[in-house]
Amino acid sequence: MTTTLTSIAFIGGGNMANAMIGGLLQLSPRPRITVADPDAAKRDILIAKGCHATSDNAAAIVGAQIVVLAIKPQVAGQVVPGLAPTWKPQQILVSILAGMPIPKLAGWLPAGAHIVRAMPNTPLAIGQGMVGLCAGSAATSADLALTESLFAPCGKVLRVSDESRMDAITAVSGSGPAYFFRFAEALVAGAMALGFTHDEAVLLVGQTGAGSWEYLQRSGFAAAKLREQVTSPGGTTAAALKTLDAADFVGLVTRALQAAEQRGKELAAG
Repeated sequence: MTTTLTSIAFIGGGNMANAMIGGLLQLSPRPRITVADPDAAKRDILIAKGCHATSDNAAAIVGAQIVVLAIKPQVAGQVVPGLAPTWKPQQILVSILAGMPIPKLAGWLPAGAHIVRAMPNTPLAIGQGMVGLCAGSAATSADLALTESLFAPCGKVLRVSDESRMDAITAVSGSGPAYFFRFAEALVAGAMALGFTHDEAVLLVGQTGAGSWEYLQRSGFAAAKLREQVTSPGGTTAAALKTLDAADFVGLVTRALQAAEQRGKELAAG
């Protein structure tokens, strides 16, 4: 199987699908993109971008090399079985549904269907996403390579061989942007408590965050070393970090990730 993307069908035209489509439309040659969505307004927007759009899920996947399942997990049981009558053995189903295990999807499609489960995150929308991938039992290494090329315009990819690890990926990177956003909220609120206006606090926190992240990336992710460089013994940074450590900051983050992973397992169990 080639890694050249030729024809992609999206079942669902929501935010994540649109983020992926935005990256795919930049490719040359551009793959044929068809989107099935019940919302006529969404279809009109997608058509204006150069996509084909329909309200008929089964019609959308005809001739598609890859079918991206981008619907709400709770409606999968009504939508996926409807794809079975027109499903072709060479097609690949790429599911971005959180908490939806591959065997459940496989049970709704013809035997031997090639399925790859993916967990992208919202920075996909600006080409900075992180995506976890796991192949179903019938999927091949070529299927995974093609799926990687699907996400390559929008971010980076990590493959895992054990599907149970997808819950951990969801906890770390799938839900991860919310943790960064929450910390940014807290820093802005804390800065305002020190007397800064909202705009001043956003400037201080935003530029500090952007600069620190770039510095961290250029260092090869030497987070501990950079933290030590900023932290003079008995200084202001040490006082702040002492407060965080007294609240078991690392333990709190670890427990938060564990809670997210456990919730993913609960959702998968139904």
